[in-house]
Amino acid sequence: QLKLYGLSKILSNQDILNIKLPNNSNVENLRDILNKIISEKYSKSNLENLAKTAAFFSEKDEFVSDSYKLKDKEFISIIPPVGGG
Repeated sequence: QLKLYGLSKILSNQDILNIKLPNNSNVENLRDILNKIISEKYSKSNLENLAKTAAFFSEKDEFVSDSYKLKDKEFISIIPPVGGG
């Protein structure tokens, strides 16, 4: 389950997006699937780089790298980059 923050909340009418991944998937696989979802359903939004640039955090609110192995039914948070001036 992907907990949505910031701009990523456009992906669901809830704060969570359920994504099915194969066993032994990692954050890089999650990025790939998320990128596919965005390109298929949200191509006209400003989310095209979200999957590549967002940070992902474990249930313990710790940053996780792309090689982090996901566990079954684990909550992962996505934090989009913040821009401003």
